Amino acid sequence: MDNLRLGRWWMLFAGIALIGAGIIGFVPNNPIASEDPSALFRVNALHNVVHIATGAVALGIGYLLQGSALANGMIWFGLLYAAVLIVTIIDPALFGLFENAPVNAADHVLHAALAIVSVGLGWMARSESPARAM
Repeated sequence: MDNLRLGRWWMLFAGIALIGAGIIGFVPNNPIASEDPSALFRVNALHNVVHIATGAVALGIGYLLQGSALANGMIWFGLLYAAVLIVTIIDPALFGLFENAPVNAADHVLHAALAIVSVGLGWMARSESPARAM
């Protein structure tokens, strides 16, 4: 599988996962995603909408962009999530927007993974040589 195809599949996977996370947040499921302090992921309505919106962006990058635009889109998407990670580490309540559901360690891990994998695959997709399994 060449780097661009791998990157496209990653963006489609990330987009579907983010939209799914946003939808799950609106469905009562206390142990996984809710405003409850004991939930694995603490979310509120705004947090869910952000997941759905960024998932739509990821799907747009994966479906609509080609070549170097796809690679650059993945990098920018990853940088967006790196910025989200940094800002939410500084202020888990995101300046009051997530006051009733501050970002926790599980969110930080997912934000870091989205950032690292998206930037890494975007960078790989900029090269012309395909990714090879060892």
